[in-house]
Amino acid sequence: MVKLDEVKTLNAALLAESRRPLIGVFLGGTSGIGHMTARALTSSAQQANGHAPRVYLVGRSEQRGREIVEELKGICPAGTYRFVRAEDLSLMACVDAVCAEITRLEGQEQEPRIDYLMTSHGGAIFQPRKDTKEGLDVTMAMMYYSRMRAIQQLKPLLLKSELPAAVVSVFAAGFEAKLFRDDLSLRDPQHYSYLQARSHLCHMHSAYLAKLAETHSDDTTGKLRLVHIFPGLVLTSAFDNPAYPAWFRFLFNRILVPLFLRPFVAVDSDESAARMLSLASPVLYPAANVGDGGGETGTGGAVRGMDGSLGSGAYSLDWKGDDIHNRKAYAKLGDDGEVEALKNQVWEHTNKAFEIIAAGKCFTE
Repeated sequence: MVKLDEVKTLNAALLAESRRPLIGVFLGGTSGIGHMTARALTSSAQQANGHAPRVYLVGRSEQRGREIVEELKGICPAGTYRFVRAEDLSLMACVDAVCAEITRLEGQEQEPRIDYLMTSHGGAIFQPRKDTKEGLDVTMAMMYYSRMRAIQQLKPLLLKSELPAAVVSVFAAGFEAKLFRDDLSLRDPQHYSYLQARSHLCHMHSAYLAKLAETHSDDTTGKLRLVHIFPGLVLTSAFDNPAYPAWFRFLFNRILVPLFLRPFVAVDSDESAARMLSLASPVLYPAANVGDGGGETGTGGAVRGMDGSLGSGAYSLDWKGDDIHNRKAYAKLGDDGEVEALKNQVWEHTNKAFEIIAAGKCFTE
């Protein structure tokens, strides 16, 4: 476990010692973990007397966006805070428009770049499959495709970070289970359920991020640090999302939270935000081929990556910042050759979906 004191030290050092302001982009930044992490970044920068941050908040509500911008200004007045409205992040066209606007705005700065990209936006859970007009299931589009699309679209700015940049997808790392390799999109009605979709999304996160880390493992292409993290149970307003079924909101908020979850298993929201922010530091989570940092988790060294090596550049983490990659699930695929084949399959499937949708067509595979 990465101790909380170490987390705070990493955050303070990152913001106090940086030669330039830290630039953060938060898709899902107007609620839940995205909002809390943006606030932690702003507060830590103010406390460390470091360079004032530049923050982009992406969300649906203009009013909520304005409120959070004012909140962050109150914490660190010298910072720059911008709200970018997203009508529907389950649509790749919307993701492209949001990323184009962030690219335009950041391009007006003296040294345009992104140091930290968090994707924590979500959608309906425990709902039947519903396809967008682009041909993707809404849940899978929100939790996976839109996130990978944002990484690809913002990659030119991410590669300009000297840290190098950290990309964090907040979802369900470690929850890989059954996988239908001949139906990655889960179009067969017999295959689809939310829990099965979650399993697919975890497999696809791991495969795509690991492949992306490999393609940026040398200094000629620029480096990235890629994290899929399970945040634990952080009780935020996100659980009041009307996209969730009414029965789920009632059971969760009125019964499970007060009687069982808050007293026993909930993660403190401030601690969660601090831990999420610490992922921006390259000390424990370096890019590929940088080295292991000279130690083990919690002692100043790099955390074990998805491929089993220290500091691999792609990480599957629990809420404490420890490796949680579900190697048992991947062992069922067979040898290393099959794992590599899955990475290539997911990479090609995902990029093909993006190409077809970008061409104005409906993805049906």
